[in-house]
Amino acid sequence: MDFERFDKLARSDRVTLLTALELLWQNGRMMLQTEDESVLMAGYIASIGGFYTKEKLHEVMTTAKELASLETAELIRCLRCGSMKMKNQDADEEGVCPICGGELEYGNDKPLDDGGVYEWTCPDCGAIGKEGYSKVFDRHYDVHDGDGNPYPALPDSAKPIAVPETAEGPLSPCTPEVVVMAADRIYALSPADTAELNACFPRDDWGEYFWGFTCFSRQDYAKVVPLDGVDEIMLGIQCVQGGCLCEMAIRWHMISNKSTPRLEMFDEAWPLFRTPTFVSVLEQLTQMSQNHIPTPDEVSALLIAHGFTDQSDRPLGTSNG
Repeated sequence: MDFERFDKLARSDRVTLLTALELLWQNGRMMLQTEDESVLMAGYIASIGGFYTKEKLHEVMTTAKELASLETAELIRCLRCGSMKMKNQDADEEGVCPICGGELEYGNDKPLDDGGVYEWTCPDCGAIGKEGYSKVFDRHYDVHDGDGNPYPALPDSAKPIAVPETAEGPLSPCTPEVVVMAADRIYALSPADTAELNACFPRDDWGEYFWGFTCFSRQDYAKVVPLDGVDEIMLGIQCVQGGCLCEMAIRWHMISNKSTPRLEMFDEAWPLFRTPTFVSVLEQLTQMSQNHIPTPDEVSALLIAHGFTDQSDRPLGTSNG
């Protein structure tokens, strides 16, 4: 199985993909690769009953065997880059106050093209806020407690951090301040970057690709997916159609009671070191590291200033409410 097939399943037949992943996790890679399919089928039929036809079970089994052939790192890459959305177990509930859990009372509503916004008040604790709907309930936002304070409070480490101004001018390649981009706004790769990348990844559709990144702590799945470290930024060349060309990780680990970043990558991403944009990012990180250990938010701000699109579920500078 390659990334394209994984992503296609995630988009068009997620039931098959998730069932196959569950089968992989229950039985293990070696079992799926060595055990006869009929034995595996019999065991799985006994566990799930008559929910699937034999044809569907065969499709699930075939997919599970394909997943079992992937190396762990490649499977993780597919899960990160594919069209998989994981809902936070602490996500907002419709009609329930996110502060005290009381039942909400609704006021004015503002219809939108793809949903609407409902203002609410919590009679139990006095909180106010709005419910956003995208045809169905989405989440609570713009929440304030009974004293008018934003909820949850934004910690100092989550506030936008300005990047020092350079003599190079706006976006060439640094800007003097953080720019929080809209979800549908991206910067195309520069001709200098594509010239270097094309030597290793020959293609004619570079207009479909851009610099992008996500920060683990600002992802919806951060509370339910374990991470080998304190925080992580995944960055690289991404495609507007979904997926990525190559990527790397800056992962923060606790060393001598300090959260310290470490660059981690596979060899497919080594060509990024030749691009002017990434070279400039490394130069700025080197300068920053001479004074203090860069935080995930500082690195995020630096990437945004170099034209990267923050594709985290909660982009830098937005409210967590």
